[in-house]
Parts: sequence; C-alpha cells; structure tokens
Amino acid sequence: MKVHDVKLEPLCNISMKEFSEFGRIIGRDEDVDHEIYNLHPYNVQPSVDSSLIKSYWNLIDMKPSENDKFSIGMLFLKPKDLGAPIEWLECHLETYEFFFPLGGKDFVFLLCPPMEKPTPEKTRAFLVGPNEGVMLDKGTWHYAPFSLNGISPCVMPRYGKLANCEGDVTEAYGKKWDTKGGGFIKGFLHAMNSKYFGGDFTDDEYKVRIIL
Repeated sequence: MKVHDVKLEPLCNISMKEFSEFGRIIGRDEDVDHEIYNLHPYNVQPSVDSSLIKSYWNLIDMKPSENDKFSIGMLFLKPKDLGAPIEWLECHLETYEFFFPLGGKDFVFLLCPPMEKPTPEKTRAFLVGPNEGVMLDKGTWHYAPFSLNGISPCVMPRYGKLANCEGDVTEAYGKKWDTKGGGFIKGFLHAMNSKYFGGDFTDDEYKVRIIL
C-alpha cells in the first residue's frame, strides 16, 4: 500500500460546519453561525453579553450519571517529523474527547470521520490552536496529537464511558470490556469501547504522510 499524502490545514481556515463530520471547534463566537449540524446547538445565544464578558453555557449537553463520567487530563505533546508515515488510528465509540492547547502553542491532529474502517482518502490533518480547541465526536478516528516544535501543553477533558483498566478485561457499567493492548495500562483511567486500525493493532494497512 502506498503512502497517502495529506495536506496540513490550519483549523482557523475551517468552518464549524465543515469540521462537524469530526466533531466540534471550541473557542469561536458561537452566535454568528445559525446553521444546525452535528454537535451544534439550535440557534445558540450567549447567556451573558455585557461590557465585560460574552459567555456561553450548556453548549455541549453533558449530564453526569451512573452511565457516564467526566475527567480532565493534562497532556504534554511532543514533536514528530511530518515526513514520517503514520500507520495507525484509534477511536472511542462511547466517549467524547476535548483538546485545548495552552501557552500560545498549537498541535497537529490527524482525523478521519466516524466509520467502520478509516481510509486515507477520508483522512485530514489540522493545525489546532493557539486560540481554538476541538471536541472529537464519538467514533472519530484519530492519531495521537503532536507538536511541530518543542513541547505543547494541552488540557484534555473527556466525557463518556470511562473506567480504570483492570487488565485484559475490565468490568464496568454492568458489562465486560476488552482492554487488551492498545495502550491500556492497568490501574489507569481509559475510554471503554475503543477500536484500533492498522500498525501493530490489525492486519489492515493504513499509511499516511502529512505534508505542508
């Protein structure tokens, strides 16, 4: 399988509607866009709009319950050579993930829309930040985000089916989950119902190279 070239696109040039097949752009003035699409509230309006602040609340409908959990992580994204082929992706079928770069930094995110198996043809690469973050929809395929230069700190909230890994099988939410391999570390919190494609995870081939 040949390596498929994917051009790096600044997220600031992408509309919220265009990005909606992957998830949601976080950090833009919400009420200037009145269209309805996935993960975007209907006719959103600011809850406060004064001389001091303009704020939005309940943009994402997250209701803590016994069936879903919320957690916040801190990432320190390391650089990766854009010319090096990327051979695998992962997705979380029952978990939303958010990524907010800090310190005026940005990061590279390789994404493919939710589908049974990711394809290089549907894969896109985005330069995220420094003034915006993203929320990945459940099932969105992604490679681990990485920086272009130095370390990029990033806050990462998650919401959905999360539990501490117990080993090859984790019992949570009244059922047993396959947590063998794929970066699951015993005793730490992970997204249940995760899938992997390509690389050392499956026999399927997936080869993408990000270009400028």
